[in-house]
Amino acid sequence: MQQYPIALLPTHRRADVERLAEMYLARRALPANKRDDAFHVGYATVFGMDILLSWNFKHLANVRREGLIAEINRAAGYPELLRLLSPLEVEDENQD
Repeated sequence: MQQYPIALLPTHRRADVERLAEMYLARRALPANKRDDAFHVGYATVFGMDILLSWNFKHLANVRREGLIAEINRAAGYPELLRLLSPLEVEDENQD
């Protein structure tokens, strides 16, 4: 089994993450009671991740929500698309 180091994200961009999370909730891209999900998406966006994997099909790994979040991200100055996918949608790179 291959080992991968775990890196913690720095906290110096916390205000940017909070601002985005509040936008997701205010514009109903995510339900008001899903604050943790909003922060996960905010962190992924602010730190330039390509994909956020989740088994949560209702609130995260969902095409409609991906579109709403993309609109908010673009308006906030984050033009890169963040894909919201389930682990089933990601191909194993070690598979032949």
